[in-house]
Amino acid sequence: MSTTTSRTCLSDSWARCSTNYNLDPSERWETQVLSQPELRFVSGRTQRLIQSAIPEMQHLHRLVDPLDFTVMLADPTGIVLSRHTQRSQLSGCRRWRFQAGAVWDEQNAGTNAIGTCLREERPVMVVHDQHWRLCFRKLTGMAVPVYNSIGELAGAMDISSFTAENVLPAAPLLMDALLTTARRVEEKLFHDRFGQDMIVTLGPSTSSSSMLVALDRDGHVRGATHASRRHMNWPEGELSNLPALLPLLDAQEEPSFRRAETQVIHSALATVHGNVSAAARLLGVSRATLHRKIRALGLER
Repeated sequence: MSTTTSRTCLSDSWARCSTNYNLDPSERWETQVLSQPELRFVSGRTQRLIQSAIPEMQHLHRLVDPLDFTVMLADPTGIVLSRHTQRSQLSGCRRWRFQAGAVWDEQNAGTNAIGTCLREERPVMVVHDQHWRLCFRKLTGMAVPVYNSIGELAGAMDISSFTAENVLPAAPLLMDALLTTARRVEEKLFHDRFGQDMIVTLGPSTSSSSMLVALDRDGHVRGATHASRRHMNWPEGELSNLPALLPLLDAQEEPSFRRAETQVIHSALATVHGNVSAAARLLGVSRATLHRKIRALGLER
């Protein structure tokens, strides 16, 4: 995230805190924490997300632990679902409410990494006095959106610290680690849901979402990640009304569709070890049509 984008994001958040939420920055405020029955109910609804995220959170914590960061996963409403921290940080985590069940939505907590990330749906870093509330101005937080298998916002991946001082030199590396973690969680959710389909990529992504599409044997789109939907102008949710992808690509001249078709054919050929006839059957086109596509796209060896 660029410095200009970060400043705009935080200034917009401060404006909401002042105008929309009418929050007093000097008011002492304790973060709401759900009861155990409430947390079990919320966790039950997000069990698949939590299970997919835990191994990635453990890996991320090993990377950021030397800088005294705690790793947290929150749902779309700002409720912390899972936390990974070192034992020596437990008392501080309780004091600052870095714990499962704590609610970090922007409307009540003011400008903070989790809540503002969810409100803006983009990566956010909030350092010390960039927080709206004075009582949070010893905190440092960074968060990125996490998306589910049908392109919807599933929550936020966060690293926060109550002791970190100057993290700016390491900020690009920390943000890259966060983005990578969120992409891996999304990819795990996507492969779990569409593992029986052919999964292709539409290109690289530097966001917290990978550009993946799942196709059935007839070339129809069964699923797509958030990044792919934005790239192809597809809606969130289930994709039941889209035509088969390859005929659609034939009728378009946009460069993005050409790249998508190239990726589809590459994946099909790789699946059948370069056998054009088998790849044509897999894609639901004739052998002659596939040969023409290969020549037109410059894929001939």
